[in-house]
Amino acid sequence: MKTLSLLLLFAWVGNIASAAQRPNIVVIMTDDLGYSDISCYGGEIETPNLDALAANGLRFSQFYNTAKCHSSRVSLLTGQYCIAAGDTSLSHAVTSAEVLGGNGYFTAMTGKWHLKKEPTDFGFARYFGHLSGACNFFKGDNTFRLNGEAWKVPKSDFYTTVADVDFAIDFLEEARESEKPWYLYVAFNAPHAPPTPYRRTMQNTGDATKPDGTKFAMPGSPNKKSSAFSLRN
Repeated sequence: MKTLSLLLLFAWVGNIASAAQRPNIVVIMTDDLGYSDISCYGGEIETPNLDALAANGLRFSQFYNTAKCHSSRVSLLTGQYCIAAGDTSLSHAVTSAEVLGGNGYFTAMTGKWHLKKEPTDFGFARYFGHLSGACNFFKGDNTFRLNGEAWKVPKSDFYTTVADVDFAIDFLEEARESEKPWYLYVAFNAPHAPPTPYRRTMQNTGDATKPDGTKFAMPGSPNKKSSAFSLRN
């Protein structure tokens, strides 16, 4: 069904390639987020923007993934089961970016890749993010790339999720200047472990404090001896 759906999308895009108005497309993927975490599905986390999209659009009542990071990405990008698509090499498939780029779209991606080679090898004209499967949100790692070139993570004032959004906005501004329809794929590493929220109050023990002052332990929280996780408010 996934393959059929994506093939229908590709055929539809091909049919409208000559139309004066073609839709802009944005795909946002989160990592290890349960659907019930979002407030429009009953979760306690406030997600007002997603709630607005749900209220004015469509919500899935049934959805499946492949239960793993990389394989779900392969299926999302190709419409095929992971192994059928060539697994992380994508050697037996074409990506949505390759199809849309071939039909005149400005293609861009930000965030986690977690497959072989780089997004710029698979149809994305612009890319910012990390090729690895996970990284420290404040410190990043050595796999960050900007349009195929190595990108050094700043030593301070950096947070991966925010950087993904900032570069996505930059790419969209470039897309608008090109006057082409655009396809943007944003693949957040969050809330994948290690849990390092952007703003929180934490004790040196790794305990967090709720707004009402109640303390609770965060799974996988950094401890006093860990230098890999800076505690920031």
